[in-house]
Amino acid sequence: MNILIIEESKTIAQLIKKSLTAQSFNITLDDSRFNNEVFVKKDLFEIVVLNTNLPKDRTRTIIKKLKSLNSNIKILGICSHGGWKDKVSFLKDGGDDVVSYPFPIQELVARIWSLQRRPKSYIDEQFYIGEYILDKDNLLASSEKRDVKLRRKEYQLLEYLVKNKDRTVSRCELHDHVWDYREYLGSNTVDVHIKRIREKLDNNSLIQTVHGQGYKVINQKH
Repeated sequence: MNILIIEESKTIAQLIKKSLTAQSFNITLDDSRFNNEVFVKKDLFEIVVLNTNLPKDRTRTIIKKLKSLNSNIKILGICSHGGWKDKVSFLKDGGDDVVSYPFPIQELVARIWSLQRRPKSYIDEQFYIGEYILDKDNLLASSEKRDVKLRRKEYQLLEYLVKNKDRTVSRCELHDHVWDYREYLGSNTVDVHIKRIREKLDNNSLIQTVHGQGYKVINQKH
């Protein structure tokens, strides 16, 4: 896999490059000048690892440029300083995932593979789980027989699992993408919400528990 790292700190960039190269990734380094536009346009990179705190609002500018050059490229943010606001801003600007530095290299590798497995586009797509179709505007899971009203977090959790069908989604990833960084989460928060969703859908088989890893949607109907 070809990965572009956009990072101002040469020390951090070299550390990440060395670690990912050892995992058999092909790494290219860049900085806030973003000298690799032409290669992004040619679809030579699957993942971009981007510092969320580049100077002069360059992070936001680069995200927009990356998405305009290649709408399918996945962007993983490295938050070297700052807090949840920086992470939320990065995701709202178009980033696909974000991790705080320092981090174990195993987590970075796992997030890279997680991004790579995601569907290329969610735009204008209808989401189904079993006999239900998801209705984002009304927070419903609807079938021919009934409408199931979900709480906002329940809906967001279910939609994220459906968007990432056919792969195991960890509890950590669900925390990052469904809940606000300011919220205190108990160790069983995800499990409790999954239990409620299963009860409302009256079907325990639609969301599979992958013991020690997370959850996976296994039954799709279109």
